[in-house]
Formats: sequence, structure tokens, C-alpha cells
Amino acid sequence: MNKPSNTMFVIIMIMSVILSISSNSWFMVWMGMEINMMSFLPLIMEQKNMNSKESALTYFLVQTIASMLLLMSVIMIMINNKKMNLYNESMSEMLLMSSLMMKSGISPFHFWMPKMMEGLNWNKCLILMTWQKITPLMMMSTVVKINMINITAMVLSIIIGAVGGLNQTSIRKLMAYSSISNNGWMLAAMMMSENLWLLYFIMYALMTMMMTLSMNVHKIFHMNQLMSMNESMYMKFILLINMLSISGLPPMLGFLPKWLVMQSSMSMNELMIMSMMVMLTLITIYYYLRMMYTALMLTNTEPKWNKMILVKNYKLMMPITIMTMMGLITITMVMSIY
Repeated sequence: MNKPSNTMFVIIMIMSVILSISSNSWFMVWMGMEINMMSFLPLIMEQKNMNSKESALTYFLVQTIASMLLLMSVIMIMINNKKMNLYNESMSEMLLMSSLMMKSGISPFHFWMPKMMEGLNWNKCLILMTWQKITPLMMMSTVVKINMINITAMVLSIIIGAVGGLNQTSIRKLMAYSSISNNGWMLAAMMMSENLWLLYFIMYALMTMMMTLSMNVHKIFHMNQLMSMNESMYMKFILLINMLSISGLPPMLGFLPKWLVMQSSMSMNELMIMSMMVMLTLITIYYYLRMMYTALMLTNTEPKWNKMILVKNYKLMMPITIMTMMGLITITMVMSIY
């Protein structure tokens, strides 16, 4: 596939999301999602291997099923609005939420995401974990209610995200499970405030971008590559800081949105659920720490002629790391305002 067609598909993908989130009709939202899917599929299939073709087919099937469920639920809601009362209102709302959860990869509709990410490169993974989630999450925030089904999906996402990443050797799959865990946190933020989940999503997208770009620069896809990477201790330390940030360890920047969600839930007296969410997130922090601890211990010695390249990479990564480590100051300032 040539570059002009790539540019065209990226532009269509961006415009389709803008169309969906700015429309006032469910039909227009559905149409925007379909255009978005059809523009992302050629980008996936750009890589000439079997894994990418399998990922494209998986993505197409999952998104098509979710779109059918979305259309069915919207028709049921429209019939109920005309006072026909043929369908149970809670059932149609549950069907609508299920279709949006399937599109964004929230548990229990998460099974397609880790397998699919294994067949993508880091740039496509970044698009899938951030940009492709904007429309379903936006739509979800307009219809979400605090009920047993949504709370179960939220807790289940965090459990699956924590436990699923423990036995992974592929960093892309590990990021997929981390994304599922963050989906649960975003669902919790949605139930409390519109601004809160938007702030969480922006922070999450920023952290994911740092992580994926770092991995893309070093061409790392599996843990054994991370442990044998021929980089200085400075570069490994920078990578560690970014990993700790995306896992949500204080005082990094990634902890800020989690702290705000915790504070909001405490004000609503949701102590039991929040305690469970925090304890499960500690497992996520554990597998990031385990991965980077081994990499830091197995430091290789570099020859003298590699020093200039290392310094150049170090200078590129340093501003991102400073911004990540400034998380404590940012958190302190935000909490003082509140």
C-alpha cells in the first residue's frame, strides 16, 4: 500500500470520529463507527503477514457484531419511545451498553483485543488503544447508569486486566490487558462525572503514547528483548519511569486520574468497590515492576562508539520523563485547588 492511500485512510478515520461524537442521531453515530472501521482495516492489512490478516478479520467480525447489536438496541428504544412498549426498557439499554462495551474492549467483551494487538505494530496498537475508543466511550458516557450490570463490567475489567497480564511474555498483549484495566477505571469515572472520565482518557492516551513510542524506537515486542537491550542505565531508567507511570504508581503522572476517581468515589461512599479496584491495580503495577526490574539488573556494557547514539536518544526521551516525574507536583497543585 502506498503512502497517499495511507494518508487518505488516516484522514477518513479522524473525520469519522468527529462525525460520530458531534452528531445528535444514533444512526449518524452508527454510520461514523462503520466508516471508522472500514478506514482502519486497510491500515491493519498494510503489514504483509498472516498475523495482521488475522487481526483484521477479528476486528471486522467483532465490530460488525457490535454494530448489529447497536442498531437492534436503537430500534428497540425508538419503538419504546413511541409508547408501544413491546420491549423491556432495561433490556434495550443493556443491549446498547453491551454493544458499546464490545467496541471499546471492556470486559466481558474483551477477548478479541489481546489476540488482535499481537498482530499489529506499535503505531497501530496506539491507534487501537486510544483513537478507536473515543466514539464508543463518548456514547457510553451519555447513556451510562449506576446499576449492577455496569458495576460488574467495571470490576470484571479490572480483574481481567490485572490477572491476564501476569503470565504474558508479549509486551503488546500486556499493554492490551493494561488497557482493559484502564477501561474499568474509565467506566467508574463515567458514573461519577463527564469531565472526570475525559481527564482520565487524556492522561491515559498520553501515557500510552509515551510507552508505545518508546517501544517503537527500540523495536521491542517481547520481554526477552527488553532484558537484552543494549542501552545505557539512563535509557532503561527512563523506560522504567514511563512504565511505572502507565501502571499508575504514585507519584507519577499516571496516578493523577486514578486519585481523582478515588476521591470522587469516596465522596459517594463507594468504599468496598474502590478498595477492590485499588488492590487489583497493584497487580498491574507488580507486572510492570517485575519486567523492568530484571531489565535494569541485566545491564550490558556498551562500547565507546555507541555513546553518541545513546546520548542522542537520551535527549529525545528526557522531556517526556521529566513531564512524567512532574506528576507529584501536578497532583499536589490539583488537590490544593480542590
